[in-house]
Amino acid sequence: MIQVFLHQLGGVFIFFIQVIRTFFITKGNFKPILAQIASVSIRSISTVTFAGIFVGAILVLQFHLILSKYDAESFLGGLNTSTVVREIGPLIISFLLAGKIGAYTAAELGTMRVTEQIDAIECLGTNPIQYLVVPRMIGIMISNLILLVIGLMISLGGAMMVATWVCHINYLEFMSSIPRFTSPWTILGGVLQSLIYGTIVAAVSCYQGFTATGGARGVGKAVTLAAVYTNFYILLANYLTSRLLELHQNYLGTT
Repeated sequence: MIQVFLHQLGGVFIFFIQVIRTFFITKGNFKPILAQIASVSIRSISTVTFAGIFVGAILVLQFHLILSKYDAESFLGGLNTSTVVREIGPLIISFLLAGKIGAYTAAELGTMRVTEQIDAIECLGTNPIQYLVVPRMIGIMISNLILLVIGLMISLGGAMMVATWVCHINYLEFMSSIPRFTSPWTILGGVLQSLIYGTIVAAVSCYQGFTATGGARGVGKAVTLAAVYTNFYILLANYLTSRLLELHQNYLGTT
């Protein structure tokens, strides 16, 4: 099991380095990347919107249930926003991308591989990594950041509506506590996590699809492996980044 995990991790890492190297040494990638960013964002915006509204609403209800026992409802907006920015927002959006865009990308590239379309591209003298993988990988990474910003704003709006209509908290009071819990470092940490998770989704899905073998069964296996390994790597990265951010915060607090 460990050997398989390390083999997959090493393969994804080497493939990612190869794609990034191709991106920097080749030209003409700008328009295909923009097209992928638009495609990924448009296909995911409805899901992110729906999830963002209910994530913000659910967190407000849960935090209000706890804070009301200690007469600390004035902290509701800050705690909710900080939690969404730090952890929930990047995680939820990355999981949504992994299940929707990641699986689609793995299936698309896997189908091209098993039907020998990628081999045909190589025979024509075109670099398949530049033509097929670079736009998809960079597009998913950038789209993850765009969707994070959209998701956070929608989540904040949903949380504010529920806090006002259900919890009967004035929206000005809700907003006033946000700066106390959400510093620029908190936002930077959320953006960093989103970039890391988006990179994982893009690299794993592209790798599994690009290296698929075995016909239709192989495509199905590639999609399954992409989903499993992506979620596993995201959870592992979430723990490591959260730990590093905590250590950095403690270091700043002691200096």
